[in-house]
Amino acid sequence: MNPDSGIQHLLPELISEDYAYLEDLYRYFHSHPELSGQEKMTSEKLATELESAGFSVYRGIGGHGIVGILKNGDGPVVMVRADMDALPLKEETGLPYASTVRMKDPSGKEVDVMHACGHDIHMTVLAGTARIFTRMKNEWSGTLMCIGQPSEETVSGAEKMIHEGIYSRFGRPDYGLALHVGPEQPAGTVGYREGIFSAGSESVDVTVHGIGGHAAHPDQTKDPVVIAAQIILALQTIVSREVPPAEFAVITVGSVHGGIKHNAIPDSVQLQVNIRYFKPEIRDLLMASVDRVCMGIAMASGLPESLMPSAIILNESVMPMWNDPEFTIRVAGALEEGLGKENVVRIGKLTGSEDFGAFGTADPPVPLCYFRIGTGVPGKNDTAGKKTYLHSSRFAPSPEGVIPLGIRAMTLAVLESLKK
Repeated sequence: MNPDSGIQHLLPELISEDYAYLEDLYRYFHSHPELSGQEKMTSEKLATELESAGFSVYRGIGGHGIVGILKNGDGPVVMVRADMDALPLKEETGLPYASTVRMKDPSGKEVDVMHACGHDIHMTVLAGTARIFTRMKNEWSGTLMCIGQPSEETVSGAEKMIHEGIYSRFGRPDYGLALHVGPEQPAGTVGYREGIFSAGSESVDVTVHGIGGHAAHPDQTKDPVVIAAQIILALQTIVSREVPPAEFAVITVGSVHGGIKHNAIPDSVQLQVNIRYFKPEIRDLLMASVDRVCMGIAMASGLPESLMPSAIILNESVMPMWNDPEFTIRVAGALEEGLGKENVVRIGKLTGSEDFGAFGTADPPVPLCYFRIGTGVPGKNDTAGKKTYLHSSRFAPSPEGVIPLGIRAMTLAVLESLKK
């Protein structure tokens, strides 16, 4: 059976017939966001959608993760993943269905919550793709495995689902697919890249210790604020003076917290440090250099050994996202044939991070293909004409411009994967 014999030609019609329903679903997801690890209502809504489309759905995997299975005869097993979590941001899009949700974050602080990274689009595309394959079961054979993944924003959900045995329970897929919205790309385009697609990342909490005291007697203290300031500046020389110029590396100190009073020198300062890289050896260099700089400056400040800086590597670590070259070129060819060569572009490596790559780490590895769906040109992708990007409080892609393209592209990618 040729798996794209009927579906590909009917795609525009099938999507158009389903669009009103899918936009309502998108609006629900957008207006009911949930933080990483707390996607209870979101995962249940997506699970219900997959069940209504004829999938057997399994819940509670790696937290609120779900797996939907649709078996349709002999053929490859193709996995399609959508991420489900949202971000702690106050929405400022002005949309009539804008989020007003507030939740408690892991520290217990109540925060605003918003889908500012397109996961609401991703889930809608997953549901729409699933509905097409259910309606057209006589046109393909194989198994479709739809995954709703929690905790992508903390780059931990995929690993948790793998550790809880999704492949041993439901079968190792022959191929894995995922997409992401991309405001840096013009609407109507699909961006692909074989090999390294996006950066690896490490997040580190550093405690800079000191000896506190009265601001009137700094000589009687070891000021951790000054030590922290020296560390922050010194960290910025690692990339420029230790990393080979042709290699990619970023070190960011994203948060500094210390002290509670103008005239009191605190005992410690907290730094939140993030690094980004494409190669494991660069990651190792950066981590070792961060440790050496923190220790060296503390020693130069005269701190005793017992008060050397301490670092905790968070569980927000992720390796670079890797697309299987052969499989990705196959998918890109199918997208060019179905969408037009002018609408499918090979893009550069992205400096953001993504944990979808964890799904490829089975033994033997699962070939993955992860691609981007353009949502507009930066500076022109919201109704106010303001410059917005992913993780912006004003991120508001046009659903009618993105959802149909996403479903069409993902359907074409699945059809190519189902070919024997």
